Amino acid sequence: MANFRLHNPDCVIIHIHKTGGTTIRRHLWDGRFSGRAFGEMRPEWRNLYKFAFVRHPLDRFVSAYSYFNQHRGFKGSIEDFAAIAMNVTIDHTGTRRTKPEIIRHHTIQQTHRFYCLNAADDLYRFEDFDNDIARLAKKVGLTYENIPHANRSEHLNWEAHITGPLLDQLCAFYARDFADLGYIAP
Repeated sequence: MANFRLHNPDCVIIHIHKTGGTTIRRHLWDGRFSGRAFGEMRPEWRNLYKFAFVRHPLDRFVSAYSYFNQHRGFKGSIEDFAAIAMNVTIDHTGTRRTKPEIIRHHTIQQTHRFYCLNAADDLYRFEDFDNDIARLAKKVGLTYENIPHANRSEHLNWEAHITGPLLDQLCAFYARDFADLGYIAP
């Protein structure tokens, strides 16, 4: 996705696709955001609190696949989807002119330099979303009550979708996410 300047309270969300960022921008901040920056952290944001939500790499991949199947018209297999996601010749930046570019943009590694995750002051986990969003709200001084989850897709856990050679390929593709974000690779 992109990095967004959030307002009142002022901070920056490093919005990684399929980790709850749209929910945070729409519902916790009530749409008070601006300054979308693709692949960069703007200098004027230097002193603002910066945070991101991260997610188990394979769960995030299956969520993206399900989202594209259910809401974006992708009709291919999960293997077809993975081939696009792992194809480094397909643009992943903000241009998103073709469906493969949009898919790639949604599935690059969370630790890819595009997201600027190294600038985050705190990382929260999608797996503990309700508790972590409450912690975030308390930290920045927002009132938190349960909020609806935006762009939710229905799917089984990743183990039901990813097996055999595809599992090996995706684990290799997301190896840095597993290592740097503290998730255990299967």
